[in-house]
Amino acid sequence: MQVLRTAFFLLVLGNLLLFAWGQGYFGKAGGGGETERLTAQIDPGRLHIAGKGTPPATALAPPKEACRALAGLEREAADKLIELLAARDAQLRIDQHPQNEPSSWWLHIPPSPNSAQADKKAAELTRLGIKDFFIVRESGPNQYAISLGLYKSEESAKAYFDALQKKKVKTARIQVREAAGDKIVVEVRGNADRLAKAMADLPTDFMAVPKAECATAKP
Repeated sequence: MQVLRTAFFLLVLGNLLLFAWGQGYFGKAGGGGETERLTAQIDPGRLHIAGKGTPPATALAPPKEACRALAGLEREAADKLIELLAARDAQLRIDQHPQNEPSSWWLHIPPSPNSAQADKKAAELTRLGIKDFFIVRESGPNQYAISLGLYKSEESAKAYFDALQKKKVKTARIQVREAAGDKIVVEVRGNADRLAKAMADLPTDFMAVPKAECATAKP
């Protein structure tokens, strides 16, 4: 009986040791205890399941750029304005270029497809009593156009244009020919809010300076 009691006691003790080992009380077991498994679980509160058809998040659009231009500035005034704006905000992009001014007004009939067509139009002008003209023969965008005169003022060009209209010359056109003048245009580009802040409360010297359209920005 003593032997049986001893064997039973050892069997119970062995089961208890095996259970404790399986629960991880003696360090890591092969498959990990329940405590370890619970610890290793992913926190379900951190999971986010996107709904079906939910569009992906889009990146924020870059701030819109604005441009302001002041025209008709003398060279000294343009330099002063550029220095002032650069001191107010160094992140603004400031450009300057000569202001184009009309130098003449060209009254003409647009180019014909070929020399024969230009000669035909010239003959029609002669029949209408118009003599002061010539056909542009030189190669270029105006080849086979008919020049009716070059004028120093817009009023003079319009006066002759009206006279041609009365003679039934309906295809005549006035084209402004510009040349770089002595005045300067200053263009300022940058973030709209920063630009407005930099351009606010300019000295009185620049308050009456006419505004202009900004040229197309270079890529």
